[in-house]
Amino acid sequence: MLSRRAANRIRGLLDTWLPAVIREARPFAWAVSSWLGPNALVDFKYRAFRMSPREFAAAYQALGGRYAGRASDTTPAQADWILANIGPPPLKLLEIGPGNGVMAARLVATGYDVWTVDIHPSRTDRHLQGGVDSIPLPDKSVDVVVLAHVIEHVPSLTRAFLELERVARQRVLIVTPKQRFFRWTFDYHLHFFYSVDHLASHAHRGKTSGVEVDGDLCLIWAVSESA
Repeated sequence: MLSRRAANRIRGLLDTWLPAVIREARPFAWAVSSWLGPNALVDFKYRAFRMSPREFAAAYQALGGRYAGRASDTTPAQADWILANIGPPPLKLLEIGPGNGVMAARLVATGYDVWTVDIHPSRTDRHLQGGVDSIPLPDKSVDVVVLAHVIEHVPSLTRAFLELERVARQRVLIVTPKQRFFRWTFDYHLHFFYSVDHLASHAHRGKTSGVEVDGDLCLIWAVSESA
């Protein structure tokens, strides 16, 4: 299976060096379908904003191919960055989009009280079904929110950032691809961020800082601090 670092290098080559007239051509849709599986919607980024929550979840359930077989989008270095910036336990954490539960298990083993939220059922303990734009938790109910390779999938960034601030007492940690928009992409991403500052511009208050790790953007949003 292609590693996240290798996938980022290949995407960078395609996005940077391939002429747009080729990169945006229809044959790329065939390549995307091959990667995402035969039931995938290659034009998902155009349909998603009109979908109901049930349709949205069903579109992800239909994913197959090599995309569905990947272990995790979070690289070991990105997981280390998350752990280094959470703060010492005990803290109550919320991980949104836990995937196969690898990060949640590591956080639990480190001594944190971990809850997870996803639009799908999860194998993790203390799991709630919901989305970033409607987190099923009370105001200021967790110390830190972690979402790795999730924010690029949400239909509304405005609602997502408002919800993240609502539930987090201290900070939000975000990992997301550094990626350019193209008509055809090998993923179901709806939003594309080209720098840490671009990502941070969606945080309407608090303090932000960030770095690039393994070709992706890593943002610390201290929601409890004044800008």
